[in-house]
Formats: sequence, structure tokens, C-alpha cells
Amino acid sequence: MNRASLTPWLALSMLAFSGCSGKPLVPKIADADPQALPADLRTKFEVIEVGQPTPSPTPSPTPEPKGKGRHKKKKAPPVAKHSKKAPFVVPNRRPKSDPFWVGEKQTLEVTYLGLAAGNFSMEVLPSKKIAERNVYHFKGIVKSSALLDVFYRLDDMIESFWDYEGLYSHRFHMVLDETKQARDVLELYDPEKKKAFYWNRRNQPDKAPVETKEYFDMVPFAQDSFTAVYYLRTLPLEVGKTYVYPVVSEGKGWDCVVNVVRKEMMDTPLGKKMTIVVHPQTRYNGVMKQEKGEGTIWVTDDDRRFIVRLEAKVKIGAVAAQLKEIELGEKPADEPAPSASPAP
Repeated sequence: MNRASLTPWLALSMLAFSGCSGKPLVPKIADADPQALPADLRTKFEVIEVGQPTPSPTPSPTPEPKGKGRHKKKKAPPVAKHSKKAPFVVPNRRPKSDPFWVGEKQTLEVTYLGLAAGNFSMEVLPSKKIAERNVYHFKGIVKSSALLDVFYRLDDMIESFWDYEGLYSHRFHMVLDETKQARDVLELYDPEKKKAFYWNRRNQPDKAPVETKEYFDMVPFAQDSFTAVYYLRTLPLEVGKTYVYPVVSEGKGWDCVVNVVRKEMMDTPLGKKMTIVVHPQTRYNGVMKQEKGEGTIWVTDDDRRFIVRLEAKVKIGAVAAQLKEIELGEKPADEPAPSASPAP
């Protein structure tokens, strides 16, 4: 499967790479030094805890005391006329009802060829701030089972920071700790400049470590490969309709095309629930990719849109994930104050 398409419904296929490696585990990648980021990105994309004090404003210079003597007023120099740049405006795409409650945690049991392969969990953590904007904090964990560890061990983490009003990604972080590789990927998205920063560090057995740092073009207000499924949960998902939205991942941009095919009653940890069945696909440069790994998602037909089941085809067979545990989280008492408007 193409790692560039590592959306949550495909992430579970990470648990299906069970080819016997017989090789020792690669060493973990050391934590990245934030100072290694360009200074402007380090400041702009710093994650701030809500309630954490912001830096005090720089005081204005103390005005000089007015003299007793009379002074002639100097004429101000003429102001050069410049064409005004259109202000950068973030769209407000919030759904009528917020489906993402702090403390929400969905744990899905993953099976491959009928065997327990591991667990895939998705969690909503307390909100943060980035660039003075309120953001959701989403975290996903993929862990292989003891049975799969014999063949291929996985302990992977995905983390995203998602704009509260605009519903687009600011920051994406992925750490892979696996038998055949260790990776640390950081992506930072600037919709105003239409640029993204990509930092990838990778260790593999019998190969020299690889590090990549680069900028790439992106469409504004796009999803990353993790928030793509959270954005899906905000859509109306009417049967027979197709929804398309941009995704950026691994230095590339592509479209997520979601076809809503039917409704289906399913057993869930919350009892019997009507679900909406969708088929997500990827479209790159206008061409639909019929790759193995694309699959099916079942989400509850209610305001929360919980993920009940995932299925994906892989190189050999198919992998599935079924919701086994769910924590609803805490219903928001009220919504946070609007984010600060960016300066024009």
C-alpha cells in the first residue's frame, strides 16, 4: 500500500504487513530538536496549551515630556498609496452539532485473514492553540497483537491539530516504530501562503538513515492523512451522493472522493445502530486510483458519526477493523471564543 495514502481507513492495513522479516528491530529515531526547524515555522506552528499564558506584549516607548517652549509642528511626509491586499479569510465550516467531544476514544479491533492483528484507537484530546487559532487535537495509535509481533511488530502514532472553525489541518506528526523501519514525519501547513513544510526522517535495516526537508505547494484548507476521516464525519453523507475534498500527505496533494452507497443496521458497543456506508477513493491529478487498500467505512447515522467498521484490501487478502470499545467524551458546555482574525 502507498504510505502517501495513509488515511485512517487505510492505516489499519499497516497491521497486515506480516511478511516474516527475520531481521532485528531497527533503532528508534531520536526525538527531533525543535531548534532544527526554521525559526519562522517554529514560532508559527508552536502548540500552545489552552489557558497557557501568552507572551506579554512589548511595551510602547515612553513618550518624552512635552517642553514648555513653543515648537512648530512638522508636516507629516506624504503617504505612498499602495493597493490593498485582500485579507486572508478563513471559512467557517463548523457543523451545526459538534461531533468531536474531548475525551472521545474509539478503539477498533483489527483482524487479518481471520486472526487478531492488533488495535487501532482514535482519541480527541483537550483543545490547543496554534498561531492564535483554536485547534482540535486528535491522536491515533496502531499497535500489533502479540501474535503478529512474532512476524512484524508495529507501535505507530499519528497526531493532528485541526482548525476549530475552518476544519483544516495546521500540523501533522507521525511516528512509526516497526520491525522493518522507524520513521518520524512532521508536516506543517500554511493555507495563506499555500505552502507546506515536510520533514521526514527514516531508519531501515542495512541502509543509511535518510532525512528529507522540503517545501511543497498545497491547496488552502486541506486535510492531512489523519484529519481526512474527521472531516468526513462532518459531511451530510446523503445516500447516492459523492463528496470530494483535498488532502495533503508526504509532499503530495490529492483528492479524497467519498461515495455514499447505502444505510445498514449494525451491532455496536452502543447497541444496534443505523450506519451509513461509504467507499472512499483517491484521485491524483484528476485520475482515480483504483489501488488495493481502498475500502469501506461504516459510520453511525447520527450527529456523532462514530466509526463502526473499516475494511481494506491489501496485497494478500483483506484486513478489517470493528469497533469494540468507545468512550463518548464530555459534551461541550459551550463553544470557545472565536479565533483571532488574522491581520490583512
